[in-house]
Amino acid sequence: QDEWRMSDTLTATLGLRVDYNSTTGSRTSPRAALIWQAAPATTLKALYGRAHRAPNAYERDYQDEFGQTANPALQGERIDTLELVADHRVGSHLRLYAAMYQWSMQNLITLSTDPLSSISQYQSSGDVTAKGAEIAADTTWSWGGRLRGSVALQHVRDDAGAKLLNSPRWLGKLNFSAPLPLAGLRLGYELRYDGSRLTVDGSQTGGHAVSNLR
Repeated sequence: QDEWRMSDTLTATLGLRVDYNSTTGSRTSPRAALIWQAAPATTLKALYGRAHRAPNAYERDYQDEFGQTANPALQGERIDTLELVADHRVGSHLRLYAAMYQWSMQNLITLSTDPLSSISQYQSSGDVTAKGAEIAADTTWSWGGRLRGSVALQHVRDDAGAKLLNSPRWLGKLNFSAPLPLAGLRLGYELRYDGSRLTVDGSQTGGHAVSNLR
């Protein structure tokens, strides 16, 4: 990986990673970034990257008499990501963030049915494209408290144009943490929301929220 400062406000980064394993052979993962310091408090970024995942031993090799059959020919997954990001600071304590993104996933590994034995088998199911936008805010206070929140809207489809199963359109997160007067400990609260999504039988299941206190 290398970085070039093209001007006082413009920086470019290029990188390349090469991996090899006995299952999928050699895979290359390029990455690139163009970063513009548009104002002292505002940064704009264009980011591209590629990553891959080889099938694990359970997905590729596990089989039994009844529940699952192996797939020695199973190939790995690949994802190409493209993001446009705006990062703005309001004073010294508040950060605002907005992003638009597209993810293209090839040869997604999913649990399907072997046509010969009619037993469950992990297979490469095709391509998936996700497009979305996210806005977020992050603020801190002088006494050590921190509040973070984000909302994302996404649109996910397979290569036939069908909506992906179990893929909510709306996602939301809220995190708060504060110091406790006990040996440097902190108190944290998290609220996460997933919107409604498509189920296996074609119906819509409602959204749900999960909260954690720690």
